[in-house]
Amino acid sequence: MAQIMTVVSVLGPPLIALAGLALRLRWQALRDQRRQDTLLALTSCLPISGVVEIEDLRDDGSRLHVRVTTALEPHAG
Repeated sequence: MAQIMTVVSVLGPPLIALAGLALRLRWQALRDQRRQDTLLALTSCLPISGVVEIEDLRDDGSRLHVRVTTALEPHAG
């Protein structure tokens, strides 16, 4: 019985920490996938001749700055 308690007390905390890390990484991967899907949906609605500049600051302040400019059509005449 003492051996089981020793094994549990030695291996328990690292296994719990590893499980927490795995859950956090999964959450971040899902968040990044949702962010990528959103950007793809937004950019698919833009005109073909447009230019998209994306500035993305994450984790500390999670800021997204998108600038969309369309190319001017040349004058005919």
